[in-house]
Parts: sequence; structure tokens; C-alpha cells
Amino acid sequence: MASWGYGPEDGPDKWCNGFPVATEGKRQSPIDIDTTKLIDGAAVTKSAPLTWNYQKDQCLNVENTGSSWKVNVKGEGSSLVGGALDSQYELWQFHAHWGNSDDHGSEHTVDGKTFASELHLVHWNKKYESPNVAAGKPDGLAVLGLLIEVGEKHEEFDKVVQSFDKISCKGDKTSLEGLEIDCAKFLPEKEKAIWTYEGSLTTPPLLESVIWTVFQTPMQISAEQMNAMRNLNFACPDAEAGKMVNNYRPPCPLHERIVRKM
Repeated sequence: MASWGYGPEDGPDKWCNGFPVATEGKRQSPIDIDTTKLIDGAAVTKSAPLTWNYQKDQCLNVENTGSSWKVNVKGEGSSLVGGALDSQYELWQFHAHWGNSDDHGSEHTVDGKTFASELHLVHWNKKYESPNVAAGKPDGLAVLGLLIEVGEKHEEFDKVVQSFDKISCKGDKTSLEGLEIDCAKFLPEKEKAIWTYEGSLTTPPLLESVIWTVFQTPMQISAEQMNAMRNLNFACPDAEAGKMVNNYRPPCPLHERIVRKM
């Protein structure tokens, strides 16, 4: 696999060199969600509302991948159904993207507005035999996207943040077993309005296998929690790689796709 990153030599505008789908694909993510051009999903689908169920003991470990932090999950018992999804999906992992200041960092934008960060909960379609097989199918993955703004401290998210001092360098990993983390608490409790569309992974290999669900209500984390992410490193001990910031892909063309509100 070709090397990639977020720097001037290997950043998103260069990804097409190793992954032609970056510019040739017709369902690349993220996108700018233009709220003046949405389709009312309730009018075109009879599906049940989006419903999720997570277990509190599912988080196995958190690692520094060199492009983000990632929590690996033992997904048995979790479930994501309804909304734009025709099958049952199981939680696989979650991670985030962020900027070096609060005025940018999210991958999806809304009417051109950017947010400080974005959390992605990645699920795989249980009709396939494994997450890796599902990742190559058009309906293989379902990702919940939560736009993040800096505000109140998020107590549940803090359980993950507290581990960041143990994964400061690429390749570092630390166990989360025995720590109860309820991923449902990352999601809005009351206002569950969503946008949904067909897209791709936002990092190479940029597979066009994701059904995206982006919540309209942003998630809030504190400035301290935001800074804990920015204090991670892209690599170690290579000081030239710098702090892990601006690890996001800018919006891609929508092409002929539609975005539904539900």
C-alpha cells in the first residue's frame, strides 16, 4: 500500500497518486452538506428509525495509528439498524479527526461551516463474514459521524482521553479492558435528526463502501479534551513529524449523489 499522510508531500491532495479512486471515484467522502439541497428521507423510505445498542465492556484497546487515535472494539452484542440501513451492523472501531485550532478539523462540513473535530463510529455489515470483507462491499460499512465543537467536558469521552498519555507515539497501544465505556453516550440523547448519504472511507484506501449517517446535533468536548488529542504525535521519536493535528480530508465533490435528512 502506498504511503500517505497529512503533510505537504503526502497529504489528501496527493492521495490520488497511490489511490486513483481519490479523484476518479463518484462517492468519495467527506462532503459538504448543503442544507438547501436535501431530500426528505421520510418521504422516500419506510425504514424504521435508526437504532443502536452498545455494550459497556466492548472497548479492547486504544492505539496511535500514526494518523489518529483508534479504539478497537469487540463488537459482539452491539447493533446498528434502521435509518438508511437495510441490514444489521456491528461496531468495529472508533476514531477522530481534528484541526490545530477550534475553527477547523471536521471532515464533513455543513453549509461550508467546519467544526473543531469529528468522531467516527465504524460498523460493519453482519451479512458478510468479516469486517475486512465488508469493507470492500458497497453496503459493507456504516459510519456514524459526530461533529465536535469545544464546550462542556464530555465525561464518557474522557474515559478514552485519559489513555492518550500512554499512546503519544505511532504504534503505541494500551488496554481498555475492564473500563466500561458506553458509546451510546457519544450520541445525542434527544435530538436524533440525521443526514445520510452513500460515500467512502475518508482515509486510504478510500473504499467506496460506507453508508454515512451524520448527526445534525454536534457533540461537545472541553478545550482540555481537545488539546489532549492535539498533543498526540504523528510519529516518534522523529520530531520533524510534529504534533498530530489537521488530520482531516477536505470535502469531496457530491457528483450525482443525494443527501437525505431523516
